[in-house]
Amino acid sequence: MTEMNSSVLEAKRLKAYAELLFVAFSWALATIIIKKHIGDIPSYHLLMGRFVIGTIFVFALQPSNVVRIKKQDLKIGIPLGILVFGSYAFGVICLNYTSASKSAFLVSLSVLFIPLAETIRKKMLPSKWIVISVVLSLAGMVLISGINGTGFNYGDALAIASSIVYTMYVLALDRHGKNIEDTLLTLIQLIVVSVCCIIAAVFVEGFSLEYIKNGLIPIIIIGVLCTGMTTLFQTRAQKVASPESAGILFLGEPLFTLIMSYFILKETILFKGLIGAGLILSSLVIAVLKKV
Repeated sequence: MTEMNSSVLEAKRLKAYAELLFVAFSWALATIIIKKHIGDIPSYHLLMGRFVIGTIFVFALQPSNVVRIKKQDLKIGIPLGILVFGSYAFGVICLNYTSASKSAFLVSLSVLFIPLAETIRKKMLPSKWIVISVVLSLAGMVLISGINGTGFNYGDALAIASSIVYTMYVLALDRHGKNIEDTLLTLIQLIVVSVCCIIAAVFVEGFSLEYIKNGLIPIIIIGVLCTGMTTLFQTRAQKVASPESAGILFLGEPLFTLIMSYFILKETILFKGLIGAGLILSSLVIAVLKKV
């Protein structure tokens, strides 16, 4: 019986790992699709289509969740949703100015920023692993800024801003999100992000259904595959996989993005940029494994 239980748990773990790897790949695919179409479809229209479709997908799976949402849930979910919107907005707009390969690694720096922010908040001296991670990531940022033969630019700054806002989101989620059910919080956040995207599309870009019509196929792909399904898989898998294994698997996102940027977008990848990517990845692995 014990062996059977063990094999069942192992099968669940392997399924969770496969789902998290799918999530990482889908996020990378979304970056590639957005980069490829961002010249034809305005940023907020892309985000609006993505999250409206993703919200409908998640809602359709459990429509009864809407009636279970309480006022207290909204007080927590709305501010968190606004932070998610901010992170995605910076992350998408940056692709107008920088490469997909570079942005993926810079956005992933939140893995390091989170423990660093916690250390500052608790007024503690940083551990040696935080120091090592920061040094590696800074060196990596210097080198990766030239991964495509260009220097540090406005888009890179926006990518880092996306990482900082996401760090704020994770810290806020840790402090305030424990008293709300995962599925309800996910739905509230998706709805809030969708509303924010619609408002931004209307007032910043001038809403046009023509943009949505022209980009319907990529919008459906990133809405269903890269938002709806990833939300479902991530929520389910992270209940089984350990935080360390989930963190490592999520680091596959910038690697997948780098590979697809080279083969699909034909981005130039210089050797010094690869070294920088390796240094950043090393700093993130340390941050995950050493729980800095």
